[in-house]
Amino acid sequence: MSLPALPAPPTLRLNLRTWLLGLSLLTTLPLLVFALSVVWEFKEFQQRALVEQLERHSDELAHAVAEKLHSTLGTLNALAESDAALAVDVPSLYAHAKRIVARDPDIRAITLVTQDRILFLTAAPLGRTGMPVNAADRVEAALRTQSPNVSGPFSSPVSPIQVVALTVPLAREGEATYALRGILAVESLNSLVAAERLPKGWIAGIADAEGTVVARSHDAARYVGHRASASFRQGILATGKPTAFLGSTLEGTPTMNLVRPVFGFDWYLGMAVPQTILHAPLAEMLWHMAGLGLLWVGLSLVAAMTFSQYLLRQMKTVARAINQTSEAPLQSSTPLRVSELAALVGKFHATQRSEAAMRGDRDVAVIAREQVQDLYDHAPCGYHSLDQEGRVLRMNQTELRWLGLPLAQVQGRAYADFLTPTSQQIFQERFPQFMREGHVKDLEMELQRASGAAMPILVSATAIQDTQGNFVASRSTVFDHTEKKRVQAQLERMARSDALTELSNRRDFYDKAEHEIARSHRSGQPFCVLMLDVDFFKKVNDHYGHAGGDDVLRQLARLLVAQLRVVDMPARFGGEEFAVLMPGTPLAEAAHAAERLRIALQATAVALRDGQEVYITASIGLAQWCADDTGIDATLKRADAALYRAKATGRNQVCIES
Repeated sequence: MSLPALPAPPTLRLNLRTWLLGLSLLTTLPLLVFALSVVWEFKEFQQRALVEQLERHSDELAHAVAEKLHSTLGTLNALAESDAALAVDVPSLYAHAKRIVARDPDIRAITLVTQDRILFLTAAPLGRTGMPVNAADRVEAALRTQSPNVSGPFSSPVSPIQVVALTVPLAREGEATYALRGILAVESLNSLVAAERLPKGWIAGIADAEGTVVARSHDAARYVGHRASASFRQGILATGKPTAFLGSTLEGTPTMNLVRPVFGFDWYLGMAVPQTILHAPLAEMLWHMAGLGLLWVGLSLVAAMTFSQYLLRQMKTVARAINQTSEAPLQSSTPLRVSELAALVGKFHATQRSEAAMRGDRDVAVIAREQVQDLYDHAPCGYHSLDQEGRVLRMNQTELRWLGLPLAQVQGRAYADFLTPTSQQIFQERFPQFMREGHVKDLEMELQRASGAAMPILVSATAIQDTQGNFVASRSTVFDHTEKKRVQAQLERMARSDALTELSNRRDFYDKAEHEIARSHRSGQPFCVLMLDVDFFKKVNDHYGHAGGDDVLRQLARLLVAQLRVVDMPARFGGEEFAVLMPGTPLAEAAHAAERLRIALQATAVALRDGQEVYITASIGLAQWCADDTGIDATLKRADAALYRAKATGRNQVCIES
């Protein structure tokens, strides 16, 4: 009995027109992927450009605000140094302050205050002293720290406007009881951050450390004196370098924000860019690309339809020719002769032999290439190639090992990403010049390893150019510069330190003193210079020899480091004479430190190498740098005079400049 035949499985047959239509649509996929990648890159570029613009504008505006505050601070400091302020002559100081307010339109008023009451206000008669002190916590902080500060907004005691106060303490003999306050109108700060100074749609504002709005470019009357937005307060609490972050304004508008401190950490400048400004070019680009995509698909469909019709007509012509072979045989149907077949076989064998020879040559070339690649990868120096944008095309294993990264994480990325911030600036400045000149020799930079450590390197490179002289890629050689930098640092340290005591020498002392003078000019903080000389040091040398004297000087140096603060800088000037730079230290505090040092030195026995012990004392002279000094030599001269007065009046004591 025969089984019934099973039906054949269904097969899917598509006609030529359908295949061509599908192929046309398939060819649009790479274009779609390319378009999406372009959109993504454009989005990233737009965001980076906006962040750079945000950083630049916020930095400029912060500089303008700080300049305004420092201008007022300079005026108040000058007033604080006047004879009337030094003598606390209230009527004369009031008259002087009135003249300043009349000359300076930025200062609405000047007040003289104690911690809990106002002694005078230039906007009111001199006798009116019963007004309370606004922002009293700022006055208390200024008197306690003896440093200027600026307050948040408050209502003026004599007018309905919003103002802020810049407080400068009047420090006398290490104490501050009175303070001068410059009253600035919030309106002048609003004009400083006004919308006209910003790109269209941007918002800027100033807040104090508590997050209270001081000034604002939009709706200032509505928000000044109120709490800043949560995003602004988040930026105030952030630490480290100011960076852009997402948030929202007080109106609820989603924004990209940047907050940076102004005038120390009393105020903060915030700048916000609505995200609609960031996304508007991207949306417009998407619409354009969608339109072009639809147009491309339409044209592809029309071309597929036309080409399929043409192919169908050609295939029908061939079919008709085949069906007519009995009446008019085609030339192609003529049988081939044996000699022609032999010729074809001979050509086939020749082709096989040629392919075998080519495979052998290819194997030799592969082995040679692998040897060259091995030399490239394991050379004692680093090699890499960069494209026109500074992106990594190739990098050998030596440099990858220095970075601590695999090639997959390096290739295609900007080479500057693997440099320290300082070296990134050098690279951005020198790479365009290198592309123009075609070479660079021994450029010093630092690699940023994956571990976070910096590695000094020397880079030499030549440019690969096409036949028209256009830059194609770089061919760079990288050398480890660690050992040479270490030797250079050691030589620099030896040039700036005393060989016996390992303290700073005279040259290093003078360099650091110049920096301290510049810092004191900026901050207004005093600093002192201490001169120390070992008493009867010649007797130590005569009795214990020069080796014993060297032991005394070395242990004295260690005692100085142990007794002084970390910020103080002791230095050996020569022989048994030492000098100490005491930054940010008023004369009274320096005198206490010098006396403690003298007592510790007197009470400490110096152990010599031969087992003996010796007690020594020292005479100390002390002087405070003042603005009238043309340089550190004038201060040193006064300290030296005090030192000799200490020696002349019995030694083992501290004398302060007269």
